[in-house]
Amino acid sequence: MTDVEPRGAVHWIDHYVVGTNDLVAWADWANKAIGLPLRPINGLTTTGRKRNVPIFCFMWWEGGSCRIGAFLQPDIYPPAKELGKDLPRCGYYIRPEDIEAHLRRLDRHKIPHTDPVKTAAEGDEGTVIYFADPDGNQYEFWAPVHMPEGAMEISTEEKVGRISHGVYGSRDLARTAAFFEKFCGMRVEQDSKTAEGTLVLRLRAGARLVYKLVDQVDERIAGHSPWWDMHTALLVREQEFLPSYRRMWEGLPEEAGPKENLNDSREKEDAFPARTGLHRSPVGYKWKEIYERGDEFYDWDGHAFHFFGGIPLKNDGSLALYQGKEQEEYLRELVESLNKGVHP
Repeated sequence: MTDVEPRGAVHWIDHYVVGTNDLVAWADWANKAIGLPLRPINGLTTTGRKRNVPIFCFMWWEGGSCRIGAFLQPDIYPPAKELGKDLPRCGYYIRPEDIEAHLRRLDRHKIPHTDPVKTAAEGDEGTVIYFADPDGNQYEFWAPVHMPEGAMEISTEEKVGRISHGVYGSRDLARTAAFFEKFCGMRVEQDSKTAEGTLVLRLRAGARLVYKLVDQVDERIAGHSPWWDMHTALLVREQEFLPSYRRMWEGLPEEAGPKENLNDSREKEDAFPARTGLHRSPVGYKWKEIYERGDEFYDWDGHAFHFFGGIPLKNDGSLALYQGKEQEEYLRELVESLNKGVHP
């Protein structure tokens, strides 16, 4: 990787969010599978129900610069494919010497998983264990031969490190690569060991976005009705947050409206272009209201993302370790700039 950092470069996956049909069961699973402390479920009030507030739960790693979340879905999820075959998937760093301990924990809690598999098919060399949550959402424990700095410095009590990668489906790998190069400063990583039909996009701190060539768009994604809120948050430097969105707003169309209100066919949804749209959070609704553009964006296959700002904690200026800057802070900055008549 070049030492010149592209504008808007992505450094880590700050958080990854799935859908669920049972938030209590999902939170219990996250506690047992990952070792995350239990957190309250949000939206479980009469006031929230009357306002149609999403019902969700987020769980943080120690230090707060990594998290996973789940949103209660309005319908029952379709069956998942076999372990290691369904998309999208989320990976987590573990140390190679801890593999057996992770397997014992998964067995103790009766969490479905595969045996460890040594592979270099997705851009890195290491050992992978595939496992699933109660809704069939799939994950990976990833023990790389070469561990990036900062990967295990943020870890749970069960020695699970931060998010290592996300795996998604793409109907056109070249189109996907061009999208992330233009808007996220990512470059395609070439390696003779990478499997055919696999696109590896390297993040600056060492994590990856991996895309697999598919004939059909992934089922459980925010770009498909009736599902919502599943997304991946990509970490950029704090000063790159608003400029990164500005490039997207200038270069991409805005979705016609929240997809739960559009009632489009699956064929029409799959034909939508890469775009920006409403991020269904309190900040996301406010962002859309004051700026008329959403702070969520979709790739060409309907996977949802948003940016998240990071402040370096190391003297070398890298984001190997960082402090997150929440969306609320950027929203205040946006409002202040608009009040002054300044474009963000």
